[in-house]
Amino acid sequence: MVIYLFRDETDNENFALSVDVTGANIPPITPHTEWFFVEAIDTLKFVEPWDVGDFRDALDRLKADGYYIFTGEVIAPSASVVRRDELPEC
Repeated sequence: MVIYLFRDETDNENFALSVDVTGANIPPITPHTEWFFVEAIDTLKFVEPWDVGDFRDALDRLKADGYYIFTGEVIAPSASVVRRDELPEC
């Protein structure tokens, strides 16, 4: 299943998942909410340490409503984060 991640342009902590690539089915949180696309996520290709079971509540809401709104932050995968021991010395 492919789901689509959106972020509220007016608030960096509000996110939504949708089964609609346009995100048109996601209701606004405030009158100023503007959902914009972040990325497509293939639930069959979750990267370690995540598993599709970790997102069961969100997936259940997606199946029932077509969208799931949550508050949080997006954290870069560990492979793309530079560790302190990899930084060049000054």
